[in-house]
Amino acid sequence: MTSTAPLAAHEDAPKPPEDIELPGDERPADPGTFGAHEQLRWLSTFWVIAAAVHFTDSDPLAVLPVIAVGLPVLMLPTSALTFGVFVLGAGVSAAMSLPAAANHKVLSLLVSLAFGAAALYVWATRNRPTSQGTFVARWLTAARTPACLTLLVVYLFTVFDKLNTAFFDPATSCAGFLLDQMLDYNGILAEPGSALVRVAAIGTVLVEATILVCLAVPRLRRWGLVLGIGFHLVLAPASFWDFATMVFALYILFIPPRVFAKLAPRTATPRLIGLAAFGLHMVLAITVNLAGTNTSPLGLRWHTLILLTWYLAVIPMLFTLVRGFLADREPWPAWRLRPAVLLLIPALAVVNGAAPYLGLKTVASYSMFSNLHTEPSAANHLLPGLATLQVLPYLRDTVTITKIDIRRDANSGPVALSEWTQETPPTTVPWLELRRMVDNWRDGHPASIHLEYLRAGVPHVVQDALTDPELNAPLPWWQQHLLAFRAISSADGADICRW
Repeated sequence: MTSTAPLAAHEDAPKPPEDIELPGDERPADPGTFGAHEQLRWLSTFWVIAAAVHFTDSDPLAVLPVIAVGLPVLMLPTSALTFGVFVLGAGVSAAMSLPAAANHKVLSLLVSLAFGAAALYVWATRNRPTSQGTFVARWLTAARTPACLTLLVVYLFTVFDKLNTAFFDPATSCAGFLLDQMLDYNGILAEPGSALVRVAAIGTVLVEATILVCLAVPRLRRWGLVLGIGFHLVLAPASFWDFATMVFALYILFIPPRVFAKLAPRTATPRLIGLAAFGLHMVLAITVNLAGTNTSPLGLRWHTLILLTWYLAVIPMLFTLVRGFLADREPWPAWRLRPAVLLLIPALAVVNGAAPYLGLKTVASYSMFSNLHTEPSAANHLLPGLATLQVLPYLRDTVTITKIDIRRDANSGPVALSEWTQETPPTTVPWLELRRMVDNWRDGHPASIHLEYLRAGVPHVVQDALTDPELNAPLPWWQQHLLAFRAISSADGADICRW
């Protein structure tokens, strides 16, 4: 019997350098190194698209800095330098979106940290006798495990967070909210019934859990990728194409480099189609934003046309990719847990995902659209006793706000609003969240902020929060820029779907 372990280790090991620019259909003597450079071509292309389409359903004009940093990557997709600059930019952009960042922005930040730490490790160990192969090949080898494990952590918490009573209740489930949003955005006037919502809620949890298990087990990884690609393509019409594209970028890292070496001759046309459709997607989004209308001359919603251009951008490349890795019959490599220091990145991802259960924060912790409540007064997880894990007091010290009146004058600018401020009062939030928002409102230079609220059952009327000694006390930078909380309840309901 022949063991597959040495083969897996050999596939994952750094390779000696090769000339990767070969004419015609010639193949390099070492498909590992050539494949790593081709793998970077796929990864960089999907990641740039993911960073750009984040803006197409909200603020397309804000994409210009992303295009400025991403265009060199699209032109030189196998360059370590251009990719490194883009990774730095993606990390900074994601960090600036904190504390209320979307899941894919948090994922982008953590993966940027993984690639940054891996680059430092590869550079620091470049003179070791075992450090053979090109920088790109060694960089991808080092970054693969921490980046892929980070994605698995995200899947783990997105499944675990949905195991609550509100998510499986058709009256409140975010599955129903997203189904309704998907139909409405694309001009379909229909209300999803309770049975369909219940099936969608249960199906979402089962599919995400299956993807997680399959990606974690090397011999099942091919099927996890197929299921994951199909799942995220189905969710995209609800305006989730940004998260989907970021996930597709990380799927690239689960595939052995040898697959990309074999794919190289068939890559040019799908990538050209994808980039052309991506350009059309961006132009269409910017045009629609400037036009300020929902319906196109074709009778379809502009959202639907923008969605179709995204599909055209990613499906040809994904189809080619799936054909390539399903045709690969050799065993896929096992997890490579060295260097151990890089495992701090997925460990950080675990801490971030566990934040609601520790009482640290409830926003930007992968629990978007999950209906999860971990506050002791409103905990709804199916696993009892999780509220007892909270080691921090933030979710126990709450305030119920009955009135917010932000008064402006000629010197006032725009005032940042949180999601919970747009719910119908009375709205209950952690005390720290109210203090954080007062700190944010101060940046808009309002004339005054009138607040009325209950805290510990005691009514308070604050004529101007900007001069109140408690509310106006400055927060430490890490509380202001890293912690954010959803509403615990409001007049709109306690278990409504909140992002």
